[in-house]
This record gives sequence, structure tokens and C-alpha cells, in this order.
Amino acid sequence: MKVEETFFREMYHRICLLTDTDLARKFIDMLDMEGEVPDGLLTYGYIDKDAGFTFGIFGGAQTSLGRLKIFPINYKKAALVRRGGAAAADVKILADDYALAFRDRIQMFNDIYAVDAAREETRFIKNLDAFRHPDYPDDVVVYFLSAEDSPELMWVRCLSVDENLLTGELLNEPTKNFGCHAGDKIKFGVAQIGAQNILLYLPTAEGGSLE
Repeated sequence: MKVEETFFREMYHRICLLTDTDLARKFIDMLDMEGEVPDGLLTYGYIDKDAGFTFGIFGGAQTSLGRLKIFPINYKKAALVRRGGAAAADVKILADDYALAFRDRIQMFNDIYAVDAAREETRFIKNLDAFRHPDYPDDVVVYFLSAEDSPELMWVRCLSVDENLLTGELLNEPTKNFGCHAGDKIKFGVAQIGAQNILLYLPTAEGGSLE
């Protein structure tokens, strides 16, 4: 299965083998390959809260006759690829046994890109999945409604959830007056319009943002 066909939670905090010769060759100068050519990358999937879903690279890989050979990467340089940049690669989720050899690197990624428990919780809310950006899992598309104007769709970055009511950061500047602006914290939730579920902006009592 391709990365672009794989939902982020299947790869999140997992060891992922990305098979794509062209992608792997982009990192060949950082790999101790001794003249050999990689056909893939051994990686770890995590979320950078600003840059989206990312694969941290542990090494180059060669697959032959069902066997996997790993070539370590030079850890003095940061090596990563965003989900969008690896979209065409085949991805295989490897057994947790592989994590033992890279536990220090995994802990480093987890420490650097950790978020608070409230935000982490939103990443596992399945009711949000249909509205998530494929490369930025924290970001969801939300309807802003007004009695005077047509609806406006904007991106909101999830921050927390409390009894199905979500708080997020508005990422776009509205073209209409909804009493909020890009960068504001807002409330939103799931609403049903006809037979369709949407995410709907819920104004505060003051009609605007939480700040």
C-alpha cells in the first residue's frame, strides 16, 4: 500500500519501511552503503505539530528475497521526509521488534515532538477523521455559518476536546465577519446538516474567539 493510501494512525509511532528507490537515493550521501544502492528507507512516523506527519529516517534499506538489510544513517545530520514527500512510496508497518534497535532515537523523536495530553487525545477521535488534512492530522476543515452570508470553510488546528466540544486554533483569516481571526482559539463540534455530518464553528457568548 502507498503512503498516500494509508491513514496516519496506522503509521503513527510505528516503524515504517518506505520502499521507493528514487526517494531513498535522495539520502544516499548520508548513508553508509559502501557502494550499494538503497531501494527504501527505514523510518519512524511522528507528527510535527507545525509541519505535519513526518517520517524520521533511521537508515537506508535493501529488500531481497524477503530479507531486509539496513544501512545506518549519519545521525549528525537531521534526516526526515514529510508525508507529502513520501506519498508515492510503498509502506510496510514493521513489527515492534525493530523498535528495540532504535529505542534511543525513538525516544528522542517522542521527546522533541511531544504535545500535551489534551492535543494528543484529539489525534484519536475517529469522528474527526473525515475532516482531517491528509498531511496535517491535527488540522480539520470547519464550516463557519452566518445568517447574512454563504458558509465559509476554514482550517482549524485541534488543541483539546471536552465532552465532544473541541477547541482549536483558527489558521485562516475569514473573509466575512464571524467575530474571530486567524490565530484565535475557537470552539467547534460535529453537527448534522441533512444526512451529512460537518464540523461547525460554535461562537462564544460574546460572538467571537475565546481570547
